[in-house]
Amino acid sequence: STKWLGPNSARQRALYDMMGGVLEIKKEDILKIEIPPPPFVSKPDTLWNEEEKKGFKEYEKKVKELNEEREKYRKTLETELKKLQTSIQETTQIFDDTVSRLFERKVKSEMVIYQEELKINNLLYSLLLDEELSTREAGLNHFLDKKRKEKLSTAEAVQVVRGQVDAYRETYDNLAAEDKILERGFKKEFSDVPVHHVDHLFKLYKRRPRAQKIKMHLDTANPYGDRPGSARAYKEALAHLMKAIDEMDDPENMPEGLDLPVWERFCLARRTKVESEQLVKRKALTLAEMQAFLQKRMDDDEKIKMDIDKILNEFNTLREEKMRFQLDLTVQFLLKQGQVELESAAELIPDYTDAILIHKSVIEELNCTIRVIFLPSHLHKNLLFIATAYNLQW
Repeated sequence: STKWLGPNSARQRALYDMMGGVLEIKKEDILKIEIPPPPFVSKPDTLWNEEEKKGFKEYEKKVKELNEEREKYRKTLETELKKLQTSIQETTQIFDDTVSRLFERKVKSEMVIYQEELKINNLLYSLLLDEELSTREAGLNHFLDKKRKEKLSTAEAVQVVRGQVDAYRETYDNLAAEDKILERGFKKEFSDVPVHHVDHLFKLYKRRPRAQKIKMHLDTANPYGDRPGSARAYKEALAHLMKAIDEMDDPENMPEGLDLPVWERFCLARRTKVESEQLVKRKALTLAEMQAFLQKRMDDDEKIKMDIDKILNEFNTLREEKMRFQLDLTVQFLLKQGQVELESAAELIPDYTDAILIHKSVIEELNCTIRVIFLPSHLHKNLLFIATAYNLQW
């Protein structure tokens, strides 16, 4: 703006007074302009002269013009304000729409990322599970091979031991039969002796001294090996028994009226019978020990067989699990909202345990059928059919 140096006319003075000595003013300065009232306003209007009345009219005219300018400027400002508000609202709406689109794009991008991450996790889980199943299968194969080798070894051991036991049992049976033959042939051997002496001698023949017991270990690891302790104990017990037999063979124990040669023959027969009995007993103990050893080998063989059966069952279970894993694949689907109809669909994560996937066309066809059935023309027939069915049932 330019400052005016001074008034040269009444108009210029009025302009100077109205505009505060400023030739060019801004629009907003109009609101600050104040037209001073004439000095004679303080006097009553009845005392005004013509010049003062004319000046007051000029003053009112200027005030009116200033108010009109102010009103125009106010309307102009209101118009500009509305334009600015509209522009701000449009800009804000555009910004909000842009942010909304960006947010929606961000959500969709994150959704795609999460879906791909889920696929990656499912693949990693599949690889880890397949590796675990393969490792378990390899371990079972190794364990099964080991048990089968042990089974071959134990089966062979059982077969060998059973053959040895059968052979030893045959020897024992022969010795037991020979021992019984000795007892049965006693009376025949002494048929030349009077009967009353034979009966007395047979009682003495059956009598045995109290012998030392031979301790046998039935749970030995190998009854076929050398056992110096058992052999020594057997010899000691047999020597103790023979010593007692020697005392029994003393002629003082001979029945009255019996000849000495017959007594000596009797003592020899009794000694032979005792030695045979001791041999049979020793064979019986050895046979029992061998049978216990055979039973232990058979138990070991049966245990390994049960272990193999258990491994095979685990194999079958593992193969079924592997087959189920290969057939029961995990497939990701993107379903639009409204296409999932489950009782728990209102929950955050629905339960899809017993859910089935049906094509959209099947549902639409079913809905069309339902609409046709429940048309007014069919509804009466359906209700009549239901009522008839209830009547028949009643």
